[in-house]
Amino acid sequence: MHHAPSQPRPAASRSPTLRRRPPTAATPLLAALAAALMAAGCGGDGDDDDTPDEPAAAVLRGTVAVGAALAGAQLTISDRAGAAACSGELAPTTAGGEYSCSLAPAAQAPLLVVATDPAGGHAPMVAVLPTLPAPGSEAVTNVTPLTTAIVGQLAPDRSALSVVATPSLVDTARLEAVTQAVVAQLGPVLASLQLPAGFNPFSTPLVAATASTAGNAADQLIDVLRITQVNGVPMISTVDRSDAPVAMADGVQPAPTLAAPPAAALDLAGALKLSSQAFTRCFALPLAQRVLATEENVDPADGGPRLLSVAPACEDIAADDYLHQGYTAQQAFHGLMTRSDMTGATFDPPQVLRYIDDTSAADRDAAVVNMHYRDAAGVAGNFITVARRLAGTATAGHATDWWLHGNQAPVEASITASIRRNEQLAPSPGTPPFANTGASRYESGLNIFINMKGPGSRGMRAARVKGPGLPTAGLVYTPPRASICTSQNWLNLFSKDGNVDPAVALPAPDNGNIFRLQRTQGLAGAQATTVRANPNAGTADNSNVIWAHPLDYGQPPGSTAYVDFGQLRAHAAYTFEVFYEGETTARHTLTRTTLTPVMPATAGASLRWHALDAATLQALDPAQPAGGAQASLQIGWQADPYAEPVRSVGVYSFAGGRSVNQGTVPVAHRITTVTATAPTTGLTCEAGERFMPLAADGSAGRSIQLRYRMPDGSFKDSLTRYN
Repeated sequence: MHHAPSQPRPAASRSPTLRRRPPTAATPLLAALAAALMAAGCGGDGDDDDTPDEPAAAVLRGTVAVGAALAGAQLTISDRAGAAACSGELAPTTAGGEYSCSLAPAAQAPLLVVATDPAGGHAPMVAVLPTLPAPGSEAVTNVTPLTTAIVGQLAPDRSALSVVATPSLVDTARLEAVTQAVVAQLGPVLASLQLPAGFNPFSTPLVAATASTAGNAADQLIDVLRITQVNGVPMISTVDRSDAPVAMADGVQPAPTLAAPPAAALDLAGALKLSSQAFTRCFALPLAQRVLATEENVDPADGGPRLLSVAPACEDIAADDYLHQGYTAQQAFHGLMTRSDMTGATFDPPQVLRYIDDTSAADRDAAVVNMHYRDAAGVAGNFITVARRLAGTATAGHATDWWLHGNQAPVEASITASIRRNEQLAPSPGTPPFANTGASRYESGLNIFINMKGPGSRGMRAARVKGPGLPTAGLVYTPPRASICTSQNWLNLFSKDGNVDPAVALPAPDNGNIFRLQRTQGLAGAQATTVRANPNAGTADNSNVIWAHPLDYGQPPGSTAYVDFGQLRAHAAYTFEVFYEGETTARHTLTRTTLTPVMPATAGASLRWHALDAATLQALDPAQPAGGAQASLQIGWQADPYAEPVRSVGVYSFAGGRSVNQGTVPVAHRITTVTATAPTTGLTCEAGERFMPLAADGSAGRSIQLRYRMPDGSFKDSLTRYN
């Protein structure tokens, strides 16, 4: 899975080189009129022209694109009264992301267009058609991340889904003002793409790129823009300045103009498309033909199972020296390559998250890319890696110097923005017997992951992490205590004093790995958008290591604005120092960046969440049999159609100073019920292990976690708990 070697090798010894209009229906009124005329026995010879013709329907069409075409997207098009605006059933988008809708005669402008990805690979997107086309004519309305952000400017919380939930927020004059302001803000970028005067993100025809075809300039614009929110403010940048976005124009306040990206950034999506084409060619082969030999019994500390030999069609995907998070190409792609359900999988053109121009003589430009694919069943997946320009390495099968190269790190470590819905079911939290129990809230923070069972983990004893939003001394992470029966593979948060001395940085309590920055008063109404002081923030007691405290940032107890969410933007850089047994200096020092901004906790109310079903909630009630000791629990939830799918479930229990946790239960696509079984392997796990029973006296607790599948690289979960 590397680029082709300079000298050919015999096929038998070749190492793997992971080096692609509904019909118009008659209206009920016209049908009734026709029936009445027939019943009246109108005379004539059939050539009478006095009967008026049915007017041709107006047509709404457009393209749904995320840079690449979003094929198979489901659309909902509704008018200002909330009624369906199309006649007949609306087909999913084509392979090119195109859709077409014959408008119902009764439809009333403005129209809301919502595109969802049933495969679960992309967030819902929104567009608005302000004015209906005349009968017999057509209008174009594209649906993209850019249109979604513009529509979001109409909502107080800047969420386009809030506009969908409350259509009265659609103010067409305001929408036009925002659109014109954004187009003006993008002026130099539009000029660099040679987009015509009068460009409109909604109505200018858009031809979206596919794995085999190039998109037009309107589509390239989506490729080079990145849109996020920082501290609740919509931000926009080009991919070469992803780490320095500016406020998106709102049509009211002056907005900075975006500079044109370099030519290399404009051409990057096309060059990287060769990698997606190579993947698609490879996975067109049956499993037995694409994977010729593997080595399965490789210790996880050495990177785990790997490919030994693959088909020639599976070469020319990655560089020879690919290394990402400690995994070689043969290890990083082993899981995908050996999945039978990946036969026939298709890969979209890579989404460029950030372009980094190397101004040195080596000119090894790099790009952080998000590789989206769909398996044989149409279920979406993705992985994020690093591509790099390696001058002079193009081959006949890979006609570009750009290769997947990885981040070249020796261990698996990451930091991602975290947002959580935390619902507390214990009565009267904060008062005895639940004096130390937290109330329901949204909470945000940083999810810091260091794989204690992955590549380079042998002898790993601690890690220290520093960067924006963290205590100056750094957070210290260590393995969990031996008393915790757990299936987890991550280090737990131990302290926030930066002390990694072996005599001090001991195994950690059951703290998890998220450092929490902010929480709200509650989950509904004004409480969901009002900040609650973090635990002990009003006192000099800074012993709660999992929560930010004013003293961590040099502020006096009682301060409330000590965390600057404006600094917690996408691509903020963090330093990871990794320590091993018998060593007091870091063996590895890594730089990791976030891919998305950290949202304030108050943004949680604007997101969509799944809810546990009634049967599952009984497992969080000490008065119910399911609240007793259980070897396994069936976890089910009611799916919200606009929320990201659930990727895994966790069950955590404690009592008497001991914990029994099943950290990760994978969830297949479109599945809303799984079974979590207590672990039976581990330092303190036993045969017949059971999740701890609940108690109404505050001495025991249980939590059920739903982790969402976030293709943007962020971390989102909901935790429902008793105590």
